[in-house]
Amino acid sequence: MAIPNWPAAPFPQHPQRGYRENVGINVVRSSMDAGPAKQRLRGRRPSTMDVQFLLTKTEVDTLQNWIENTIYGVKRFNFLHPRTKATVECRLVPQGENEFFTIEYTAPDYYTAQLRLEILP
Repeated sequence: MAIPNWPAAPFPQHPQRGYRENVGINVVRSSMDAGPAKQRLRGRRPSTMDVQFLLTKTEVDTLQNWIENTIYGVKRFNFLHPRTKATVECRLVPQGENEFFTIEYTAPDYYTAQLRLEILP
């Protein structure tokens, strides 16, 4: 089955209000009785991105419809990474009580939508 893509233009393809990226690997750190702690690699872990988009009411409706009816809140999707410009596979990470995104009023007919994306290895 084909992986869905992020909604097509004219829907914003890059976070206009900025993004924050958390990059890491899965490391176990163990304290020792003496000397520095020991570390060992457990494997890869997904990186996450907190993205913010400036959207119109129509674009908010498009985003909500895409989440509910295309990816059903759980499917992987292709997204253009804002730093690397490479297409990466992502999925949404719910915030709080299964909230997939938050909307904040910015100006008449403009809203800031915040999402957390998990970049799959």
